[in-house]
Amino acid sequence: MLTSIKSRFKNNPKLYYALSICATWAGIGSLMNGVTMTQTYGVIPSLIWVLGNVLACIVFGCVALKIPKVREVFGSKIMKWICGIMCVFQSWLALNGTQAVFADTPVGATGGMVVAYALAILFLLILLKYGMIRNVLTDGFGWIIVYLLAVAVTVAAAIHSRGSLNAIPMIADDQAMGQGIWKAILLLPGPFTYPYFFEILNYNEKNEDGTARVDVKGAFTLGGIFFGIYMAIIFLLAWTQFTPALNVVKAVLITIIGASTLSSSMYSIYIAFGKKAGLLVNAGLIGLWAVLIPLGVMGMWTLMASVRIYFVAGAILFAICWNACEKRKAVGA
Repeated sequence: MLTSIKSRFKNNPKLYYALSICATWAGIGSLMNGVTMTQTYGVIPSLIWVLGNVLACIVFGCVALKIPKVREVFGSKIMKWICGIMCVFQSWLALNGTQAVFADTPVGATGGMVVAYALAILFLLILLKYGMIRNVLTDGFGWIIVYLLAVAVTVAAAIHSRGSLNAIPMIADDQAMGQGIWKAILLLPGPFTYPYFFEILNYNEKNEDGTARVDVKGAFTLGGIFFGIYMAIIFLLAWTQFTPALNVVKAVLITIIGASTLSSSMYSIYIAFGKKAGLLVNAGLIGLWAVLIPLGVMGMWTLMASVRIYFVAGAILFAICWNACEKRKAVGA
């Protein structure tokens, strides 16, 4: 069966890429932060944040393929290392979310920590051995389950909450719109910090294992659209109440989402640092994670997003200047 799935992937990988892109980008914070955004800032600021999420992968596909030198800059050793470090934060974010979401279930926060550690150790080992195709296929399969569970949780929560929905304003206060816009802007550089996304571009062009070459920019656009569909499904959760049983299902849903991001982040670390050093970095992030649990999901995401916007913008600007200088030299010659 696995051989048949691999064969279908190699013959037409575009859909698999798109699902993997969506799964990687969603992150564990997409559901938890989405609900927090809506309840804290209101409907309109939250929708602006959702739009930033949808556009991020689409913008990446356009910029990485259309602006000369961007891929060379981000493919340099120093940028790979910087992005690899950012993926450590992405991994911590996924682990934090997995641990936190089980706090409201019978498993408890301690049980959630055990689940998070188990996932991290599993990916530490299987990605070291199997790499790219395994990451794409597990992301794609996992994301189909995410859609099914997201629909089930949203419908069940809406039915349970009839007559007792949370009251959420369109705009919470004078600061809310600014927060929605700023957090949406912080999202746009995000995909550039995933070496895995650049690896998809390289893998599509090399085709060393016979995988068909596809319109990879279209795959990133489709990935953004898939993410928008997912956000539309879960948007209603901000208004709903949860039973203990629904909290368990929600925890499973968020864990699957987090697993996709965790696997791609840890695989990105292998890409950035190589197998031996990447193994040490991945082992280190697992060992140090407990120190950063108190930051929470939104705290960890805000810290990471506030840092990455500056070096991503600087790297793209450097690529543009580099290309302009080479054009000027060519004209002068």
